[in-house]
Amino acid sequence: MISSEYAQIDSLLLDLFQKMRESGITLTLEQYQLLREAISLGYGLGGWSDLERVCRLLWFKPSANYDAKTFEDAFAAFKKNIQQQHRDTEDAEPEEPQQEPPPPPVEDKENLPKIPPRRTPKKTGTPSAEASDENNTQVPAALKTPFTPEEKAFSEDSSNKYILTPQHFPIKLQDVRDAWKILKRPVPIGKEYELDIDATIDLIEREGIFSDVVMRPVKVRRAELLLLIDDNLAMIPFFAALQPFTQAIDQARITPARVYRFTSYPDEYLYQWHHPTKAELITNLLSKLHQNRTIALIISDAGATLGIYSEERIQGIWKFLHNLSPCIRQLIWLNPLPSQRWRHTSAWEIHKILNGEMLTYEPTSLQTVVKQNPQESKIKICQILHL
Repeated sequence: MISSEYAQIDSLLLDLFQKMRESGITLTLEQYQLLREAISLGYGLGGWSDLERVCRLLWFKPSANYDAKTFEDAFAAFKKNIQQQHRDTEDAEPEEPQQEPPPPPVEDKENLPKIPPRRTPKKTGTPSAEASDENNTQVPAALKTPFTPEEKAFSEDSSNKYILTPQHFPIKLQDVRDAWKILKRPVPIGKEYELDIDATIDLIEREGIFSDVVMRPVKVRRAELLLLIDDNLAMIPFFAALQPFTQAIDQARITPARVYRFTSYPDEYLYQWHHPTKAELITNLLSKLHQNRTIALIISDAGATLGIYSEERIQGIWKFLHNLSPCIRQLIWLNPLPSQRWRHTSAWEIHKILNGEMLTYEPTSLQTVVKQNPQESKIKICQILHL
């Protein structure tokens, strides 16, 4: 297992990064910083296999000079070297400690050194999307600084060559704002009707006092968003692309709104996006939703990234959607992977559960679904879920 001391981990990651570059793999400083950020959020700390998986997800892109074999050989060599160093350190004879006089007794407890706060345990496989002092999360100083002295040796004049900004991603903040404006439009509520006073008066003026009244469908003019984001390890590379949604909520461009995270599928609890140690029972959350106002937006790869087919995941999603559908007005599912990657994975089966309405992560898909009649979409999903 890899040491949990962040200072040692930071040095370890730098050595690993340099080892990969020496083996011929082309990596940028931004990719190194992305790995550091992932580690600071709790990913990759479960052992060598966990670290290798995170590195593969963040760094591995097949190309002429970067293939799986090169990556695996470089990682295996690095792992072997570190383990050998660790064994050599354990075998070395420790120096005999010098005798020191015992410290004087401490009478005042207030003068005792304070024990540093321990990081609150998280749900397994559910690390935080962002580490901040507001969450009472202790972020190591080495992870807060942009570059260590060792990094500066190979990052001279290169920090401005690679810039990653949100406009490189398909869905932008303006797309999210436009979609929400459409979703907030008045929509009919089932088969309920109400008196249309203005139209009735116009009809009486034309046909006389004995004319019939005019009825119109009851429409709801309010909307609220329930945003659910899958935070499994395979979704890490897509977190930056999800920023327009969380940013729109943080800036109150979408309100009211609730943002939660889950891992692979919602089971018993959902976890707050910015405070992942705070859980809320799904049954309690569903009771707070308004079936004529709530729009549920789920963002998940549904297993498509790693090409996984999981019956447990499919059943878990089906059960959750079965309980969620009666409590909401509309359901939207965005998958960051293109549809051709869904075949033979859990995503394809979940796509069927959604009656073919799982969407790719692009503006045209988002614009198309928000313009649909939410009642028709909900009826289709409820039918296939046997509600």
